[in-house]
Amino acid sequence: MTKEQMLQLLKKDVVPALGCTEPVCVALCAATAGTMLQDALTSITVEVNPGIYKNAMSAGIPGCTKVGIPWAAAIGAFLRNPEKKLQLLEDITPEILSGAAVLVESGKVCVSVKNDERNLYVKCILRSDSDEIICITRNAHTNIVHLSRNGKILLENNAQAAAASDDPLVDLLKEMTIAQIHQLVCSASEEELVFMMDGIVMNEELAAYSQSNPIGIGLAGALRSEIGSPLLGNDLITKITLAVTSAAESRLDGCKLPTMSSSGAGTKGLVVILPISETAKAIGASRLETVRAVAFGHLVNRYINAFVGKLSPMCSCVMCSSTAAAAGITMLLGGNDDQIGWAIRNMSGTVTGMICDGGKVGCAMKVATGSFAALTSALHATKNVALRVSDGICAQTPEQCIRNMASVGINGMQNTDQEILRIMTQCK
Repeated sequence: MTKEQMLQLLKKDVVPALGCTEPVCVALCAATAGTMLQDALTSITVEVNPGIYKNAMSAGIPGCTKVGIPWAAAIGAFLRNPEKKLQLLEDITPEILSGAAVLVESGKVCVSVKNDERNLYVKCILRSDSDEIICITRNAHTNIVHLSRNGKILLENNAQAAAASDDPLVDLLKEMTIAQIHQLVCSASEEELVFMMDGIVMNEELAAYSQSNPIGIGLAGALRSEIGSPLLGNDLITKITLAVTSAAESRLDGCKLPTMSSSGAGTKGLVVILPISETAKAIGASRLETVRAVAFGHLVNRYINAFVGKLSPMCSCVMCSSTAAAAGITMLLGGNDDQIGWAIRNMSGTVTGMICDGGKVGCAMKVATGSFAALTSALHATKNVALRVSDGICAQTPEQCIRNMASVGINGMQNTDQEILRIMTQCK
């Protein structure tokens, strides 16, 4: 991978998102179908893979007090603004919500889970008196692979090719070592990476939202009330924990502020960025050091996600993004390639196995835990303290640690999603 290709990947991969990405994905699919309707919408049928279902079941929708796939689909169908992509929900109005409410509350939005679809999959069928519009999304949140109206195909992408790779640039990234990625980032100038600052500003604004707005269930407020006390103090680990908790709780409660995403997800973006930016402030890092560390974090996040896959049974916001943050923090603290690798090894022996039971405000506690682990893993690594290679799934190289983490999620937890869904849908 060249420096120019790296910058291209970062600019494609680090983009603003509004709302939890899975409800947004459903809304975007429905919005695309909605543009084809000529008469009044009468019903919607939605089919999703298990990962989309669990991640959209309880996540907040910006500008809406309701949660769930039926509301996301109905809102998207009335918005009809797919050109906005991951920011389409910023156009919600009272009229849109009123139309969606009529459809949802009259039982005209039906949702089912397609269990044999292991990768990201959303199918929306919109019906009117004269039309049946089908839209299908696969493998990436904005990747529309099929659009048809009354049986006439309007768009058909090669889903097989899409499944093989999200992007040729990601394939190039997967061929690299963590040390090579580190070296490549260090070859970029401050001017070339200055756009990384946009994500820092955006996600810090989101983290500050709960200071003046009631959100979620009060996780951020409870932490903030103890800042400076004997229980929490006001050190770096507390600042990281509060920032990540507040931003995640706000976002997943439906806050209307955007998030700078990473590897296709807003929460992953804040989990990568905020621990690194808080560390940079704490140690007085220069802007060059800061943007390089954040860029490195995003690339490592993309690298790990490429092996783990989208919507894993494990919490990839912690397993992938917090591990990436640990790598970025280690870089900020002056860690060399060996120490960066040790930080990743420390994380592989710490956070692997945390399950993903859907997007919701409770994720704030998970990513706070991951961020705590990120800082301590980095600190240990810079002191040349690393978990033994013989420890569990740990390995000699960071690349093999990452592959081992992915193997646990892909091969070792094949039935986990089904059990999580059974609990989520039947045991409430």
